[in-house]
Amino acid sequence: MALQTGSVLIRLALAEDVPQLPAIELAAAALFPDVDLPALLRVVSTPETVLSAAQRESRLWVAERHGTLAGFVLASRNGHRGYLDEMDVHPDHGRQGIGRALVGAVQAWARAGGLRSLSLTTFAHLPWNAPFYAKLGFRPLAEGELCPLLADALAAQRAAGLRQRIAMRQVF
Repeated sequence: MALQTGSVLIRLALAEDVPQLPAIELAAAALFPDVDLPALLRVVSTPETVLSAAQRESRLWVAERHGTLAGFVLASRNGHRGYLDEMDVHPDHGRQGIGRALVGAVQAWARAGGLRSLSLTTFAHLPWNAPFYAKLGFRPLAEGELCPLLADALAAQRAAGLRQRIAMRQVF
């Protein structure tokens, strides 16, 4: 599945795309205020083994703009639930609708796969996080609405030093 939106092509990642993705993730991490993202998370990215597995399983998409990889999104599923695990857009390509297009690819994947919902964790207070996802149809979840995977993800994020994290879900 590929989707062309203006000068941006959203497509499933190829094996040769994977080595380029950590640099995008680290560049995007540099945008976060120091108080929100611990120093270690500014230099550590999603392992290439995780990205490669997602690529082989057709749950990793990239955004290509003018022949350059500009961003990526990684998703997973557990039963009838989908999860947007990671999304990053390189700052050089920010505010061009790339994030919206990447989320759209995951939403289409979730719907086509018969998933009942799509969930994620994000920062509650940063405008390019929770408010962005709310505009795309996600709503914040109360503590009692968390499935075990989301509860565990938030606990792990808190343990890693991330603050003001919430879970959000979109139901189909």
